Amino acid sequence: MNNKTKLFILAGLLIGVFSALILFHNPKAEDPGENGDPESRELSQVNPEAGGGGLVSDRKKEKETLPEMAIEKLRKGEYSGGEFAVKEELENGSNYKRYVVSYQSEGLEIKGLLTIPLASEPEGGYPGIVFVHGYIPPKQYSTVDSYPTYQASLARQGFVTFKPDLRGHGDSEGEPSSAHFSEDYLVDTLHAIAYLKNHEQVDPDRIGYWGHSNGGEIGLRTAVVNEDVKAFSLWAGVVGSFEDMLETYNQDISFLDLEERDISLVEEKGLPSENPEFWSQIDPHYHLENITAPIELHHGSADSSVPIELSESLKEALENAGKEVKLYKYSGDDHNISQNSNQAFERTIQFYEENL
Repeated sequence: MNNKTKLFILAGLLIGVFSALILFHNPKAEDPGENGDPESRELSQVNPEAGGGGLVSDRKKEKETLPEMAIEKLRKGEYSGGEFAVKEELENGSNYKRYVVSYQSEGLEIKGLLTIPLASEPEGGYPGIVFVHGYIPPKQYSTVDSYPTYQASLARQGFVTFKPDLRGHGDSEGEPSSAHFSEDYLVDTLHAIAYLKNHEQVDPDRIGYWGHSNGGEIGLRTAVVNEDVKAFSLWAGVVGSFEDMLETYNQDISFLDLEERDISLVEEKGLPSENPEFWSQIDPHYHLENITAPIELHHGSADSSVPIELSESLKEALENAGKEVKLYKYSGDDHNISQNSNQAFERTIQFYEENL
């Protein structure tokens, strides 16, 4: 083989190598079609810039989906009012009329006890109090016979009062749920507020809230969701943070004892210290900045159902958030503040008179 032939073969080899290199580095030289590189397909799917959104978009949507109990979601809800439907006119109280009425909440007929003062109606209407009961076994609850003296103590002072029978209680439609792990009772309460504001004899700018025990917990949730209520009086309220209630003082709250009860939400999401991202969405203690109304707390030191520490911790949290709060402690008194109820109501009535 002469030198000229060798040179020609070498040149051919160099051209072949060069062409191969160009083909290898050119992404357009090969169309993978539907069976292309799986890594490339995966990158296309998770790229938020890629068409259709892909996996990242789906994960973002999932993260943005708030639980039904989420405070921010409840704040955006619509709670329409209307006219109470009178179901029964009862015998008058000492200086007020009494009616069993009903209203609508999420398509359910919710009943309750409405009182109207017999005294002359003030210009602009009477102040109104939404009165939310504590826990009573739903089958034992009565529209007329549950909390009669408590509601009467407010009704006699010239307030329109309305005590809703939360769903599943008394003759109200729906199934009873939980004040702690469901938004149902809060939604019923928010609709009740809207109906009371709409009553022709009520001044819509003078709405107060009274709640006992579970009604105290519903009241704290109402305070961070609703700005129509101008004053909150919470008696022996279950008002601690979820971490307090489920971890710190759990064994002192008989109806929340995790060792005795099957709490599915805790099983699903874990305890607040284990999953703070979830619990902070539904815990009103993380949303105290939303509160616009003054709050007063009443609690007996010997309360064996709800420890007084829950009211103490809420008072501290509200003060730290720059909110107006007052805590009254009743030494040796029980869950119903039965030994000091007259004094507690005197303080509550004065509180309403000053703020409504």
